[in-house]
Amino acid sequence: MRANERTDVIGTVARIQKSIVVKQNALPQILNAGSNIQLGYIISTNKKARVEIVISDGANLTFVERIHFDVQEYVIHQGGNNSVMRLLEGAFKVTSAKLMQNADASFIINTNTETIGICGTTFWGGSMDNGFEVALLAGKRVYVETKAGWGYLSTIGNDTKFTGASLAPSKPKNLDRKKLIGR
Repeated sequence: MRANERTDVIGTVARIQKSIVVKQNALPQILNAGSNIQLGYIISTNKKARVEIVISDGANLTFVERIHFDVQEYVIHQGGNNSVMRLLEGAFKVTSAKLMQNADASFIINTNTETIGICGTTFWGGSMDNGFEVALLAGKRVYVETKAGWGYLSTIGNDTKFTGASLAPSKPKNLDRKKLIGR
């Protein structure tokens, strides 16, 4: 994407297992490998599904079964880069790219209980064990915040858990990688 260029198409479906459905303006459509991803899509997958989306700047989003995810904003320009996404349900993995090369860049994923800020990172997040967990897999750090507190994951292999918006994130601990099988 060129400087100051803005478009509704932000990326493409790179790989898919089972099916992916998107809704835009209340109209559902099934996507295939090579399909465009547009701003405003609410992305949904079914049981045992997996989809990889490559964003125009090289960022990589991987979703697994039963995801509901909304890309609200993804803008790359000389004045500052910005991404806002919302996870409604499910688990995902994100690797940021060119968007985060600008010092003023913002890459945020909101969920029902917390806000996740990405800082040149690969991380995983998802609902499990009566809460929501975020794990740092590679890179610099991940910022996590609820209404009750915030913190950073800055050690690769650490994760934190959220059990509600009114509770602070747990202290970082070593990730149980068994949880990520199939994710």
